[in-house]
Amino acid sequence: GTVTVFDTISDRLAMASAMGASQALLPVDAPDAGPFDVSVEVSGNYRALQSAIDHTRDGGRIIVGSWYGNSDIHLKLGIDFHRSHKTIKTSQVSTIAAELSTLWNKERRFALTWEMVRLLRPSSLITKLVTLDEAQEAYELLEKGKEVAVAFTY
Repeated sequence: GTVTVFDTISDRLAMASAMGASQALLPVDAPDAGPFDVSVEVSGNYRALQSAIDHTRDGGRIIVGSWYGNSDIHLKLGIDFHRSHKTIKTSQVSTIAAELSTLWNKERRFALTWEMVRLLRPSSLITKLVTLDEAQEAYELLEKGKEVAVAFTY
């Protein structure tokens, strides 16, 4: 299948390509790249969620892996959305959904997770090591796009 990644930060797009993404594009390119069968939103930015909704094909699925906390977000869920028969599903990893519990148990889920970690090597994404005392600075660097991923040493 095709995996298309969207981001606003060029270093993250480059890393996505290096890790095997079929396409790594700026969000402005979404209309030309889609529509998508499945969209996964993990940025925590409501505009990215709206883009995922807008660029998923009719009958497609939008998986929300982000957590928006207690923030109110505004989405356009008018007549076009309702007629499109799209499904929005949340991704919650602390429990196994009841409808999947006969197929997946914690052991099978952990085995697949570790297989994916070995395959994708997420440690290769780390661009900076920081102490816990440097946490605030690290988060600011991430927010500004000056680092791709940080890891804490303690």
